[in-house]
Amino acid sequence: MNSILEEAKFRSRRGLNELDLVLEPFAKIELESLEQAELESYLELMSWEDNDLADVILYGKSCENLDLQRLISKIINFFSEI
Repeated sequence: MNSILEEAKFRSRRGLNELDLVLEPFAKIELESLEQAELESYLELMSWEDNDLADVILYGKSCENLDLQRLISKIINFFSEI
């Protein structure tokens, strides 16, 4: 699982600064507490283009995949608390 965590942390670094400000702290603090399925969902999210990811995390666009939407909500909630 360590290699998955390292990959997830690496892929949290994005080309869009606004996403970096959200995802890097989330990755640093919360990734290790995610369950395996959530971690796999996180990696799926990190495969998205920056603009699509920004739409759901920064601008509130909903995601049709419920598992991904739960994780997106977790990321948004984390960021709103820091």
